Amino acid sequence: MHLLNHLQALLTLPVAVTAPGVEQFRDTFYPAIIDSLKYFGPETQVAVAAIAILLLDLVLPIQFSKHLAWAAILGCLAPLSGIGHYYEDSKSLFLGMLVIDPFANFFKAFFLLGSIPVIMLSFVSRKLEGRRMGEYYFILLSSVFGAMLMASSTHFLTLFLSLEILSVCSYILVGYFRTERKGAEAALKYIIYGSIAAAIMGYGFSLWYGMTGSGEISSLARVFWSPEHEIYTERNQQALAALTVTFAFLFVFVGFAYKIAAIPMHFWAPDVYEGAPTVVTAFLSVISKAAGFAILLRFLGGLSSSVSGLAPGDMAVKLWAGVDWRLILIVISILTMTLGNLAALWQTNLKRLMAYSSIAHAGYLLMGLSILGTATRYTGTQTIAFYLVAYLSMNFGAFAVAILVENRLNSSELEDYKGLGRRAPFLAGALTVFIFSLIGVPPTAGFMGKFHLFMGIIDVGGWPYYLLAIAAAMNTALSAYYYLKIARVMYFEKGSSLELIQSSALGRVVVVGMLFLTFYLCFCADSILKTTLNLGMHV
Repeated sequence: MHLLNHLQALLTLPVAVTAPGVEQFRDTFYPAIIDSLKYFGPETQVAVAAIAILLLDLVLPIQFSKHLAWAAILGCLAPLSGIGHYYEDSKSLFLGMLVIDPFANFFKAFFLLGSIPVIMLSFVSRKLEGRRMGEYYFILLSSVFGAMLMASSTHFLTLFLSLEILSVCSYILVGYFRTERKGAEAALKYIIYGSIAAAIMGYGFSLWYGMTGSGEISSLARVFWSPEHEIYTERNQQALAALTVTFAFLFVFVGFAYKIAAIPMHFWAPDVYEGAPTVVTAFLSVISKAAGFAILLRFLGGLSSSVSGLAPGDMAVKLWAGVDWRLILIVISILTMTLGNLAALWQTNLKRLMAYSSIAHAGYLLMGLSILGTATRYTGTQTIAFYLVAYLSMNFGAFAVAILVENRLNSSELEDYKGLGRRAPFLAGALTVFIFSLIGVPPTAGFMGKFHLFMGIIDVGGWPYYLLAIAAAMNTALSAYYYLKIARVMYFEKGSSLELIQSSALGRVVVVGMLFLTFYLCFCADSILKTTLNLGMHV
């Protein structure tokens, strides 16, 4: 009897204690969540499509499993209407955890449309034949869901969680072929580096939270300190605060650098790119990298706005005058592009070469981050957004050719590309166009992308930016050597076989689409730049 009485007391105690909390939830949090869900349609549709594909695969015969690709493409196309509907809106969601604004909507559309070539290339990939594909497309769409959240995150918690959603899905995709030693090794290295980066970034967030008392990106510059200890002068306290903020910035940047394959977290890229299925490598090189830059733009854009919004008498004004985060980015940009291009010179495997190329392009994109918040004709957000679209066309095009060649030769070694100009004239010609675009030769998308990045940093002026422009120009010339090595192998070296290489019709459609986009972005760059000019961020 006493036991029943105690049990009844335990059951009624939480109700009595939490009753005010329930009322607060009903009156405050619940209406805010319901209102936010109206703007959360695109993400919800992607999540529902992923779950539906996974469940459908349980009842479909294995020979029809690969055709779930069309359902996955529909899952990417359907949310676009919702994004277009809210394209001009700017609104905080879920009590400041996420945001909807033109910047987030642009990147959401980028991730959804950019995932369609990945799905189509997955459909034509020989390596994925004869497998149940439901879980593969489920994981792929889940990673797109994480990328979409990254573009909208305005709080440390959602920023970290969305980054981890994309990262964990990427780990699984890299090691999707569990019986392949290279893939398993690549996935293990990816997880180890990702875990280290996440831990360092989490520590950086904790430092920043301790200095500002807030987890919101809009409060990044509101660093405060209290002159309680007389042994420290105000100047010493300011120096300690500046040092702490600098380390916090570097720690947080390590997490972002891992996602975009920039120094100091670039080591994983060559092994992961080589060991992963080629279509997953394409996904990592474009969509995952773009998600990293989206969240970096959100973070640094918030920091820049927060610094410029400080009141003249604020204690933090003097502190931020001494913390030059743009100079840090300039140094990292130069190191990243130089290391990537130098390491690529010695590669004999196309996927490893593209990995170091990806590192170098991360260095070029960091140029745009260094001009955020400056008065330039081409803003940092505008130039990076345009360059990412150009990078999508030329990188996906190059990987599409690599997948179609791999389907026949079962190899990505440059040695096996000898004589490709005779054996597959269309594929060789398309790959040549894409590598010229990656170099930045007109009239291609890569040329216009680099042109506007160069114009942006030259407009800012000052010796650090002139040094950055010179370093970027020298690295562009350096990259021509290893890119043109691919063309030399295809056209000027004789292969051991003269058998023609046939490719699937759908694969050729993807290649043609990327070729069209590569030239379109050059000749119609102004219209795209006008669109990217209006990518405002909600503060």
